[in-house]
Amino acid sequence: RLETFTALLVKIDRMVKQKEGASNKEGQKQAGYKQETLPEADAVEETDGVLIEEIQEHQHEHQHGHQHQADASEHCNASCRLPVLILTGYLGAGKTTLLNYILKEQSDKKLAVIENEIGEVSIDDSLVENKHQEAEELITLDNGCVCCTIRGDLVKALCAIAKKRDALDGVLIELTGMADPAPVVQTFFVHDEVRDAFYVDNVITLIDAKHCIERLDESKESPEAKGTASAQVAFASTVLLNKTDLVDPDQLKKVEQRLKGLNSTVQIIRCQQARVAIAKLFNVNAFHLARVLEEQYMDEDEFNQFYTPKMDHSVSNVGVRCTGALNMFKLQAFLSKYLEDEDQAKDFLRVKGVLEIKGSDSPLVLQCVQMLRNQGFGPTWPEGPRENRIIFIGRNMQPRREELTHGFLDCMAKPLRFAVGAKVQARMSEDHCENGHVVAHWDELHPYRIQLLDGSEVHARLDEDDYVLEGHGEWFGGKGE
Repeated sequence: RLETFTALLVKIDRMVKQKEGASNKEGQKQAGYKQETLPEADAVEETDGVLIEEIQEHQHEHQHGHQHQADASEHCNASCRLPVLILTGYLGAGKTTLLNYILKEQSDKKLAVIENEIGEVSIDDSLVENKHQEAEELITLDNGCVCCTIRGDLVKALCAIAKKRDALDGVLIELTGMADPAPVVQTFFVHDEVRDAFYVDNVITLIDAKHCIERLDESKESPEAKGTASAQVAFASTVLLNKTDLVDPDQLKKVEQRLKGLNSTVQIIRCQQARVAIAKLFNVNAFHLARVLEEQYMDEDEFNQFYTPKMDHSVSNVGVRCTGALNMFKLQAFLSKYLEDEDQAKDFLRVKGVLEIKGSDSPLVLQCVQMLRNQGFGPTWPEGPRENRIIFIGRNMQPRREELTHGFLDCMAKPLRFAVGAKVQARMSEDHCENGHVVAHWDELHPYRIQLLDGSEVHARLDEDDYVLEGHGEWFGGKGE
């Protein structure tokens, strides 16, 4: 088994190079993925928003019976082994959203969850909603990427779960957006204790429909340095084409053609908010190792070296952790500086945060992908100290470390200048102020709610002279009030 899978990993290494980095010379092949090809126009059929592929199973099994027998042996005794669902996909594709959805929809199942994070600040464990109620066990591996540096930690976690497998129905593994799934899958074939306790049921790759072609183009131009996105598609048994509401039908077809060019046998399911019928994802026995080999034209006997995981080495991250509430409006202005500028936003592949906002008892959950910003308040904070955690993931993050760190910390809410009842001037425009007095602090997240002399009320979003000034006696009828 070890020799077979070693050969597999080398072949996947070569299919990255061929399939997205193939030479333009006609008929020439390179070591790596097979050439990226486009399916014929009538090879796919759209039905209810789902890309349906017609697979001639009988013919396939007749021609490749021995390979399928090998796959069947890997999935035998399923009653004794737990199914494993591996979630992969590039940064911002929707993996954590899918994980939350599965945990809610499968509430009658007892599922162990393993999350992998490689950033300076761990965020995803906080983004898994009601994790203690819906996940039977949640393990976070945040010392590195399980596909290359901490696979031993993954094995330890799986072995610990294996001892409890009689009380579980399955395992979900959410990989980091920079992970190549191939070495993770290898773990389930070459490690005896893991192989005896688990089998890979489905490898699901989340695809962001809006940014997919951009990511695949990067992989094609530089397969060694930026090959992650292609590797994630090539090794998938199911692709969820997510965020379809952000692109038009013609763009969707182009995306599907690119995906099929990398992996012609993968099932592609269109979705929004990563919502797909669970019956299509879990306990489906969808992953077949022999089919991966066959699809990528890999001959096991040709290779004698180990596979190198495909990591996007151009991506780095900056994380910040601190305590204290933030001013919501200063935070939004800070984010807009980077995410509303197209030239800068393209570097910010992912921004994630769980933040305390002054005036709210609930944490702000922030998730951004380039210029797209998704944010909202979650359930109330748990008991205990509240901590802000935010991470910026993308390209050229390290040169921005100081300005990102200081800019974020500058959003902290500071003691207010004016007490409730204090007479102030509310700036209504650049050259016009109106008199009033402070009636509340941090009302609807604003530092001040001010009642004007005519009885109407306004909010001041920042405690700065551009929004609110100290009142003077002459402004209140000249009586020094």
